[in-house]
Amino acid sequence: MSYLIMVAMVFSKKMSRLPKSTLRLLETAISGVTDPTFCIGMLFSLFAWHVKDHYLYSINYHHCGASKTWFGMPSDATLKFEKVVKEHVYANDILSVNGEDGAFDMRLGKTTLFPPNILLEHDVPVLKAIQKLREFVITFPMSYHTGFSHGFNCDEAMNFAFGDWFPLGVIASLHFAHLNRVPFIPHEQQGEAVNFAIGDCSLEFFIFLKKKFRVEN
Repeated sequence: MSYLIMVAMVFSKKMSRLPKSTLRLLETAISGVTDPTFCIGMLFSLFAWHVKDHYLYSINYHHCGASKTWFGMPSDATLKFEKVVKEHVYANDILSVNGEDGAFDMRLGKTTLFPPNILLEHDVPVLKAIQKLREFVITFPMSYHTGFSHGFNCDEAMNFAFGDWFPLGVIASLHFAHLNRVPFIPHEQQGEAVNFAIGDCSLEFFIFLKKKFRVEN
């Protein structure tokens, strides 16, 4: 078992620096983003509804112990999820600012807990998975998820990104700017990632940039 843990940790520490990873261009390590986080769980310990910082991909490896239950939703249901949470979970007096920026700020705290049936009642699709020993769970950008442990366990998690992530990173950075929050990934280093992203992205990527920044021909 200790050998398997060592192999998985070595693999995850290198994952963000692989040739196809956008995060390899970051100059400094970021705990939990470019470097893995080791998580200890116990019976009914849980993690709140959230998406990964800057809408990154994430990977979680279950080293040992009891299983975990995950609830998640497809990325294309993100706007419906956020609308339901804003209208049926949050009260206006707990938001730092009004509107979606306030709700986004609240979700950044990763303290939002509510049962999945609230989403189902408002036609937001919810998926369930049981993660067992030595299994991986991968979450996609803008895919909200939550879950809990069935008992004592040890997991390891980190983020990664491909070229298709860059437009989503721009959107997340705009949210940070509106809330006067410092982004986890510096804007100038995201800019340096453009050249890398261009090689991996389709025509839709350029259309997005043109609309977002109103680039003239």
